[in-house]
Amino acid sequence: MPPDTSAKFAEASEVYLWVHETLFNPNHDWHNADHNHLVDYQVNEIAFLWANIPFEKAGKRILGQTEKVMIDAGGWRKARQEMWFEDMLGAKPDFLITLDAEFCRECLDMQFLALIDHELYHIGHATDNFGELAFNRDTGRPKLRLVSHDVEEFHGITRRYGANIFDDSLQTMIDLSQLGGELNG
Repeated sequence: MPPDTSAKFAEASEVYLWVHETLFNPNHDWHNADHNHLVDYQVNEIAFLWANIPFEKAGKRILGQTEKVMIDAGGWRKARQEMWFEDMLGAKPDFLITLDAEFCRECLDMQFLALIDHELYHIGHATDNFGELAFNRDTGRPKLRLVSHDVEEFHGITRRYGANIFDDSLQTMIDLSQLGGELNG
């Protein structure tokens, strides 16, 4: 559960620990092998953050956001941004997943699981120039990349939770596609 705080953002390392106990754990019912490339990454490399302020984009409430953390500035700007991550999270992560705390307080367990699962799908295993999975030469761990949606949702989320876990828009698209289209039918 997100903490009850007036802060706009709050660190959420407990979510990462929960992810390791559930989605990353092959002995758990909620295990998702699609995320096996993330198992060796630590809480300070893939960080979670609670957002206690709403975020809307194109008229839709955003429930979660995954970003590859990149600091393109130099000098004091870079130092200031790095300091923020160190103060808030303990270190600058490679990826940051921000969650809508209000939604997470109110949602069903399966909706929370689907949200976390969805955000983790945004962190994919990178490939090399030959299309093969890429690994770090020094650590042997998978190289990671930011991944866009398959459509409006990831195939894996629809397979695991159905087309209407958050709203009916994807199910409506499926239903319309089965009609064959006005021009084709």
